[in-house]
This record gives sequence, structure tokens and C-alpha cells, in this order.
Amino acid sequence: MNDVRSLLSEAVPPDLRTSYPWPDAEPDIVRGRALLMRRRRRIALAGGTGVVAAGVAGALLLTGVPAGHSHEAASPAASVGRSVALVAYEGAQPKGYTLRTIPQGWEVASADDLSLILHRAGTPTGGTYEDKIVVQGDLNPFPKSGDQAVEVNGHRGWFFGHKGPGYSVTLIFQTDQRGRPAPGLSEVPLNVMVQLPHSLNWNVTTMVKFASGITVAKGARGAVG
Repeated sequence: MNDVRSLLSEAVPPDLRTSYPWPDAEPDIVRGRALLMRRRRRIALAGGTGVVAAGVAGALLLTGVPAGHSHEAASPAASVGRSVALVAYEGAQPKGYTLRTIPQGWEVASADDLSLILHRAGTPTGGTYEDKIVVQGDLNPFPKSGDQAVEVNGHRGWFFGHKGPGYSVTLIFQTDQRGRPAPGLSEVPLNVMVQLPHSLNWNVTTMVKFASGITVAKGARGAVG
């Protein structure tokens, strides 16, 4: 990112340059990565290939997505009210990413070695990721900054907020696991990204408690991009 800032600075004529530093784009990059992840999963559910064009991915990573500019519609359930209780998970453990707790009245919608989706009990499977919890492995470099530093099971993490009651917020935290971005490449640290809808009405402490109950199972994978 510093290289990109240097190139942009050099592109500005000397007489138009200022002493103001380039703003830290790390939070917007993570938000863009989260939106890209949701887009990939949405395409996969719709029967597509699950592959996003390189131009779209590049635009998200270079420009970032400002908070509150998600393309998801606001959820009717996202209203100010009582927070959803966090209770012990007693169902069959999903593969990839297992659970210790779950929002009361929620259930596992789908799970594989890459991601875990939770939704309110009785919600039809498939569709968009509006008002759902998404847990996915992430093999990108761990972000250097965020909106709020957190700790998940003794590991570093970041909270990223999104403006507007209908949008998801994001937690990303490090683990002791490693994964390969692609066959033949060296292993890199595996992070876990958790997207949570505002309709849960959770504070950051409750979000971290939920994330602390997620365990990376053997064979879990992560995405890059």
C-alpha cells in the first residue's frame, strides 16, 4: 500500500502537491474484501462459477468501499430493539468452522471447508446474504489497522463497522492455522473473517464472545482476494 501511495504522489505535479499525508485505506480495503467475499458466495449460490472478474477485484482492493456503501438492501429486521441472546450450540458440528455458541433462534444454513453460513431458523436456504452471519477463512495479509482492536482467543483481531442499520459489520482475527492460497504455493497464516448483521443488536463484546466460540477445524480453507 505504501508503494501505491508513493506512485500516486509522484503522479501529482510538484506545484499541486500538499504536505497532507495519504489517508490510511486499510479499513476500506478490508470492507471491500468483505463485500467481495459476499459477492463470490452469492454468485456460487445462484449457480454461477463463484469467480469474480479480476477487474472487479482490483477495483475493490485499490479503491476500497466506504462504510455504508454496500449494495445490500436494508433488512426490515434491522431495527433498534433488544439484542439477540447468545446461547450454547447443541446441533451437529459443521465442517470447516465449528461453533460453541449461536444466536438464539438461529441455525446453520450451510457449511463447507471454506465458509459457514448462519440464518434465522426457518429462513429458506440460498438467496442473498442479507441478515445472515458469514464465517469464512481468509488468506490475505492480516490488516494493519481497523476501527477497533479486539482479542479473540488470545489472538489479534479487528472490528470494522459499517454505517446504516441494514449493513453487516465485520470481525477478522488471526489463528494458529495456515493454508495454501493455491496448489503449489507456500502456506500462509489463516485468518477468520466474521460478518454480522446489525439486526442482532450486538455490541462488540458480544461479537467477540461469539467469534471466540469458532474453531478452525482440520482441513479448513481460506479465500484470497
